[in-house]
Amino acid sequence: GMTTDTVAALIVEQVNADLFVKATDQEGIYNKDPRRHADAVKLEHLSFEDLSRVFAENKHKAGIHQILDPEAVKILKKERVKVIVVNGFKPENVSVAVKGEKVGTLIA
Repeated sequence: GMTTDTVAALIVEQVNADLFVKATDQEGIYNKDPRRHADAVKLEHLSFEDLSRVFAENKHKAGIHQILDPEAVKILKKERVKVIVVNGFKPENVSVAVKGEKVGTLIA
């Protein structure tokens, strides 16, 4: 089957959207799982290539690779869609992201 990330990315592709906001339980994407590592650092901006490297480095670890499905990333990269990963437990973050204000992690 497909993840909800991949389904959403396919919809983005079909409607030619230029923004994908991913709401998670984290403030963005970190260099390692912040739930397990107190020294985890939030990454403010990543290219899709950076994100692919992070996925490769953390392939067999729980945490970061689950923030955004790699198959969805492939679609979003191909479509050149800007991605913002935000904490969905703070609903205002989605509005902030859509307005173009700084929040979460930007992938572009």
